[in-house]
Amino acid sequence: MSHKGKTSAQRCDDARRRFYVVWMLIGIAFLVYLLGRVLDVLAVPVAVVAWTVVFVLCLRTPVAKLESLGVPRVVGTALSYLGMGAVAAVLLATMFSPASGISEQFSNMLAGLPGYAQALIEWGNHLYSQYASVLQDESVRNWLNSAAETLTDWASTTARLSADGVLVFGTGVANSLMIIGFALVVAFWVLMELPSIGREAKRFIPENRQQEAEMLHLTFTRVMGGYLKATLLQCFLIGLACGIGFHFIGIPNAAALGLITGVMNIIPVVGPWIGGVIAALVGLFVDPWAAFFALVLTIVVQQFVYTFISPKIMSNSVDVHPAIVIVVLLVGSAIGGSMAGLVGSVVGMLFSIPLAAILKTVFVFYFERETGRQVVSEDGVFFKGMPSDLCDEDGAPDAVADAVAPVRKHRSFAAVFLGEGKRSRAETDRLSQSPLGSHDVDSREESGRNSD
Repeated sequence: MSHKGKTSAQRCDDARRRFYVVWMLIGIAFLVYLLGRVLDVLAVPVAVVAWTVVFVLCLRTPVAKLESLGVPRVVGTALSYLGMGAVAAVLLATMFSPASGISEQFSNMLAGLPGYAQALIEWGNHLYSQYASVLQDESVRNWLNSAAETLTDWASTTARLSADGVLVFGTGVANSLMIIGFALVVAFWVLMELPSIGREAKRFIPENRQQEAEMLHLTFTRVMGGYLKATLLQCFLIGLACGIGFHFIGIPNAAALGLITGVMNIIPVVGPWIGGVIAALVGLFVDPWAAFFALVLTIVVQQFVYTFISPKIMSNSVDVHPAIVIVVLLVGSAIGGSMAGLVGSVVGMLFSIPLAAILKTVFVFYFERETGRQVVSEDGVFFKGMPSDLCDEDGAPDAVADAVAPVRKHRSFAAVFLGEGKRSRAETDRLSQSPLGSHDVDSREESGRNSD
């Protein structure tokens, strides 16, 4: 209907709708600003909560497994902490022990920046002598000289600031260790009382919302826990393999570069390329072929891990479109960086991807349940997945199965609620009414016994 054909009441409704939309956007912007201010003030408590979630999600499985074997929960939690501490001690000893030489390699890399810059300048002078006829123009020579001076100044300044910034970095590490210490204490008590916390939380949920709450809780724990554990293991495997490969290629400071490559793998999409490019740049000062093989090695190792190992170690694959990945990475990095500096930025990026996957799952669930339309499809872009053919009497899609279809392809969510195919309603009710809540469903199914 054209604007002229509308009645005054319809035009009034359109104006009112636009007015509401504008003020809704203004309200959202204000809430985002207010949230940023609140997070800035509550940076330490939020960081403690974030690290607590990380520890609980990483240790809940071994604690539940030990409990299924008859070990008291407090003892199982303590043993899990001892195991995590032993792994951390080995990693720290390997990184900072004089015997390993990794810390010395990092110092050598920083101290060698001026040398790398000088080598690059000499390479440029060599090219200049070869192509002098082309580079005789005065403006070109001035530009090259200015670029060389800028590069030298940058390398010297970076090396000097790196040495002067050790105290600042140490202060940041001390604050981070304090936050992690508080989080370890909180996580210990949460892990001990996790079954009781689950039962108590269920008392606040109405009966008609039990299955919905169970789905949301299982989605969060499976996606977040699986992503965190798989990402940490991927970083370790990629860093170890690349460090060994760099050593055999002949690249200096191979262990330090392997550690950088592994840590960069935390950043999805762009992180793996950053690690490979850094190794290739260092190898370029040794030999062009060394740089080429370093880049190829990094790509081969990462693709091998992503193709053959990741599907085995990640119980739920986080399938988020690359465009969304980049946006949420920037948002997570900005929020985390404003709260806790570099460490907060890394943690923000680490949390951003699974949170995006969880939000996508929640959106699919509520959209399909409220509209009755199926948004998940095999040829989709942002909601690509295996659509469910489990429909109710009205022909509406199964919102529960479709909600996790983009996240869990190898085993549908029906395996949790409906079994392989369709689980009986009585069994579904038993699952949703379990006094343990949903956090130990996997362990109970694997062990064949109820932990309660």
